Amino acid sequence: MNPKSQSAIEFVMLSSFMLLVILGFFSLASSRMAEARTEGSRKIAQDIAEFAYREIETAKSVNDGYSRIFEMPQGINGVNYSISLIDSRELVVSYLDGEYVKFLPVNVTGSILKGSNRIAKANGVVFLNS
Repeated sequence: MNPKSQSAIEFVMLSSFMLLVILGFFSLASSRMAEARTEGSRKIAQDIAEFAYREIETAKSVNDGYSRIFEMPQGINGVNYSISLIDSRELVVSYLDGEYVKFLPVNVTGSILKGSNRIAKANGVVFLNS
């Protein structure tokens, strides 16, 4: 075998191996970035739910007659989201194909909206916009 052809074969094999290593690195980096983006969206949904949950917890812990108006954002970073109460037991926030659920204390009725919300407590029951 000619030494020039052996060198050419070794060069092609080494180049192929290095190309595979580089492609593997970019694939791993891309997957990590997608995971970080998804985790960031989940964290934003969690923060929105926690804000509303703290308002409900505050109303639950004080005496009857409590009333307050609080604001939920219309959007986050220019992106729309949805927030709702399901069966007066779950607070659900959907943001960028992700969903975060927070379970509520008992005796919470009404619905939560983007924008202004009125929360009140009467007879041991927390009312949202009702």
